[in-house]
Amino acid sequence: MPDGVRPYFETAPLAALALGMSSGFPFAMIGATLTSRLAQEGITKSAVTAFALTFLAYNLKWAWAPIVDKLRIPVLGALGARRSWLIVTGAAVAAAVLLLGSLDPKASLSAVVAAAILVGLAGATYDIVIDAYRIELLKPEQLGVGSGMSQYGWRIGSAASGAVALVVAEHFGWNLAYAACTIFALPAIITGLIVGEPERKVFREWPERMRQRPYLIFVLAFVPAYLAAYWIDTQLDVNILTNMVLVGYLFPLFDLTARRARDAGLSSHATWAMLVPVAGVLVALWRGWGSIEAMVLLGLGAVIALGIGALPSKGEATADAGKMGPLVEFFRREGAWLIFLFVLVHKLGDTLANLTLRLLFNDLGYTNTEIAFYDVVIGFAALILGIFVGGYLYAKLGMKRSVLISLILMAVSNFSFAGLAATGHTNWGMAGAMAFENFASGIGGVCVVAFLSALTDLRFTATQFALFSAGASIIGRFLSGTTAGKLIERIGYVDFYLFTTAIAVPGVILFWWMMRTGLVDRSIGSAGTGDGKA
Repeated sequence: MPDGVRPYFETAPLAALALGMSSGFPFAMIGATLTSRLAQEGITKSAVTAFALTFLAYNLKWAWAPIVDKLRIPVLGALGARRSWLIVTGAAVAAAVLLLGSLDPKASLSAVVAAAILVGLAGATYDIVIDAYRIELLKPEQLGVGSGMSQYGWRIGSAASGAVALVVAEHFGWNLAYAACTIFALPAIITGLIVGEPERKVFREWPERMRQRPYLIFVLAFVPAYLAAYWIDTQLDVNILTNMVLVGYLFPLFDLTARRARDAGLSSHATWAMLVPVAGVLVALWRGWGSIEAMVLLGLGAVIALGIGALPSKGEATADAGKMGPLVEFFRREGAWLIFLFVLVHKLGDTLANLTLRLLFNDLGYTNTEIAFYDVVIGFAALILGIFVGGYLYAKLGMKRSVLISLILMAVSNFSFAGLAATGHTNWGMAGAMAFENFASGIGGVCVVAFLSALTDLRFTATQFALFSAGASIIGRFLSGTTAGKLIERIGYVDFYLFTTAIAVPGVILFWWMMRTGLVDRSIGSAGTGDGKA
């Protein structure tokens, strides 16, 4: 077997392929597939694009990623930490997808919103486990090939499930379409059972302290954040962002309260008091925010949280002085804020464009079968070529130059969408636009994901990669969900896609500057150097 091909058939890269397949399918279920379904049901553009906000579950996953690193699942935990989490989260994704497919958007759009959020939560948690498993399984020299195989798998899972959903829906309805796609949850689970736990074990330390100030800021910021989300939801006429604010607060509240309780000298079991505000939220969602039961529970929960936050800290244990959390470790590196700024902006134009494509196809009059062939099949073939080229460029040119090239190609690819919008319904135009976009995306997926993987510290792979992958699209998803639909209605598709091209340029310039100054080299974590030490 040629030396250039042999790395793709090693155990770890092949495992990354299967892991990627399961990672991609829930994303497709609440992405392009749900967009097509809602558009065909006659839901307004602003409401359809608002569903992009359900992807914020992926952007918020860093908040509960520490649970994956710290918590061992009872009984199944005997199989290993990563494998047991793969089984539980994979099953949760399948159940959530089944629920989403069983609902009728015309009968109850709010129920579809809730189900889509559940798919996002389950899929994001599945991603946390899959990313950590992949990074710990791959050796430093396998990151390029492994990232490429992961992207192959992600696109296979996303494209195949999306195509299956479209074709099955056209003949048998959306309920069966979503049910058929749940099979894509299995590859990651089966891989974990066959390959086993990663051999590259890393000792993880976690900060034991949560000081008053950040905890109180977190608790007190809930009210303005929720009110702002509520106002945006009223403008979009769909209740999504307020629910995502609840998710963003309720999940980390337990972990942060446990740390704060320990810091104040209380038992960490005090964190279960947070079930009071959680119960208040559940009652509010059931009976309304103005119900007396909800107001009492929420008020009592606020008093408990603020009371725990106001307790003075006790005994700064010297044993904890040297401990460092995953976020603190990264942001203490030289130029960390610039690196994170790049993470935030480099996919902005690409995210805005891709989350609106199915609206364009629907308005241009493409059928489900045409979309399945030209978008999914032709696009996937181009993507496979792009991923292969990306792996080759990464190996031959190195990480920095390959990432820069991929960023330029991804920015230019948005021009093809503007061209398709200007041309109208043409199969050749759609084939060309999707081929170029997926080719560029394939190269970028390999090179940029390898860079983000290399940034992580082996002690905190789950949390740090969750932070990077979430930050890479959070701004684009927020803008897509809150403004994309109305912006398209105002300026049209052509100008919209030209706009997405323009806002991709700052990310290219920033990475070029980081290359020239050597900041890219100095930012690499132990996952990219092979050093598993602190």
